[in-house]
Amino acid sequence: MVTPGINRFIEQLPRSGIRRIMDKAIASDPEQKEIIHLEVGQAHAPSPEGICQSAADAALAGQTKYTQNAGYLQLRHAIRRKLGNSGISATVDSIFVTPGATYGVTVTLGVLINPGDEVLVPDPGYPNFAAAVRMYGGVVRYYTLEEGGGFQIDLDMLSSLTSSKTKAIIINSPSNPTGSVLGRELIDELVAFTGKRGIWLVSDEVYEAFVFAGRHESPLQCKNRDHVIGIFSLSKTYNVTGLRIGYTVAANTVLCDGLLKAQELYISSAPSISQMAAIYALESAGAAAKSFCQEFKMKKDLAVSELKGLVEYDPQGAFYILINIARSGMSSNEFADRLIEKEKVAVAPGLTFGPSSDKYIRIALTPDPAMLLEGIRRIKRMLETRPGDHR
Repeated sequence: MVTPGINRFIEQLPRSGIRRIMDKAIASDPEQKEIIHLEVGQAHAPSPEGICQSAADAALAGQTKYTQNAGYLQLRHAIRRKLGNSGISATVDSIFVTPGATYGVTVTLGVLINPGDEVLVPDPGYPNFAAAVRMYGGVVRYYTLEEGGGFQIDLDMLSSLTSSKTKAIIINSPSNPTGSVLGRELIDELVAFTGKRGIWLVSDEVYEAFVFAGRHESPLQCKNRDHVIGIFSLSKTYNVTGLRIGYTVAANTVLCDGLLKAQELYISSAPSISQMAAIYALESAGAAAKSFCQEFKMKKDLAVSELKGLVEYDPQGAFYILINIARSGMSSNEFADRLIEKEKVAVAPGLTFGPSSDKYIRIALTPDPAMLLEGIRRIKRMLETRPGDHR
């Protein structure tokens, strides 16, 4: 019997290296008692009790039905107020509640690009950026972020990569996987650069709550922002990754109309229970969010101190660090696999974040401090082993 084929892109799409390593770690340690997990960006601490209770209360109150495509009006008003406190002016009609920011990235790019359009994507960068561009027939053009420059964006490089085919540029601040943060001056230059050339600026701001010095700067704070789309999430801010709740913000009315149509096509609406929990989080869980940020800064400082001599930069946001493993003589996938086998530590292989990032592994600062430091010491031990002894 001959079976019909499936979408060629999906058939050939490689799995995320992060998920591959997580699956391998769990398979070798099903009870998760031996392996130190530094591979997934999910805090090990429990979610705030009040948010969990609000989700349970919403379910018991019967709020388990469809909502408006763009999300509950009450939630969008809460988001509008939150944005206003951050210096971002928005209307409820410019806010679209999504089942997580990963979906927000994918649906936004689906609305923006046509087959053959080019999109500039950071390397190192979140792997779903490139995957989503390719899913819609777009062409990925990577712009490299260098560790020696603090993984900051080089406008001259962007200019050299931009052509008449360039449809969008994706930025991410604070960054996953580097932890770099873009300052106000560079944000303003990026908005002006893209606006002058008629290019969409897609700004992933999922880690906005985790800035360790100064404040988070968003291109949506600029006046001339009709070509800017912001993508946000509550998952990391409030440690509720499984609730799958985020939102996009756009000022352009044509784009907003497209997002509304796509939202109806793909999901109808974000989960109603998660939306109710999001209202509680935005209105009543600010202290928990600040506490999470303080905790991650403390762990970041501990990790940077322990990694002295191995890491050339100091992450200023998010909760990740890239470690250069070039001295090991192994690819990032090989290093990550052997690290599980030899040292019982799971990390994310750098290649999953871009073609020039194979010399790195990413660690997530998610366990308790003692476990985090032990994991780093095991990584260092692996790096100090002679290449021939890894076999």
